[in-house]
Amino acid sequence: MQIAQDFQKQILVVEDEGLIAADIQKRLQRLGYPAPAIASSGEEALQRARSTPFDLILMDIRLKGGMDGIATAEVMKAELRAPVVYITAHSDLETISRAKLTEPLGYILKPITDGDLRSTVQVSIYRHEMERRVRASEAWLWTTLRSVGDGILATDSTGEVVFMNPVAEDLTGWSNNDAHGIPLMDVLALRDESTGQHARNPVSELLPEENRTYTLIAK
Repeated sequence: MQIAQDFQKQILVVEDEGLIAADIQKRLQRLGYPAPAIASSGEEALQRARSTPFDLILMDIRLKGGMDGIATAEVMKAELRAPVVYITAHSDLETISRAKLTEPLGYILKPITDGDLRSTVQVSIYRHEMERRVRASEAWLWTTLRSVGDGILATDSTGEVVFMNPVAEDLTGWSNNDAHGIPLMDVLALRDESTGQHARNPVSELLPEENRTYTLIAK
């Protein structure tokens, strides 16, 4: 079961107050999680996270030393994609606004209760696992689309290009990077062979069951 699997997850508690760190550790153990590792500074947390793939990091925002919790989380996100939940007694707008930039999975306000800790940890572990699966699925889809022998262009809802595979790059003369954010018909330069005119988007221009022949003009 998912909950049983969650209880096998490895958690790192980053807290510079020894008594608070020990209390969080005992609460997690009481909730059924293995004894969490503890780091008392941002630098120590980074060292531990770089050597051990933790499933969740509970990070106090206000840490003593050269790196506070937010700065530590920024490095963890950039290097490790580490899942972070902030623990804080500070809910002021400036602190929360700065913390949001690191895209944490959640917040736990002090004083910590078992109920808050249980729900936040369970939801955060689940959310991180779902995000990991989405990234893996996107990587698989990206690889598949790039290996297809036909030219493929994808757009967002506004009609701007968000993806081109190598065949589409060769056919249009545009690179995937250069075409990103460009309107589709600026990249897919089609000419209606019956009129010689530049075509509008065939998706919206053609009637049901209507067929036309277009010539693609490469960049």
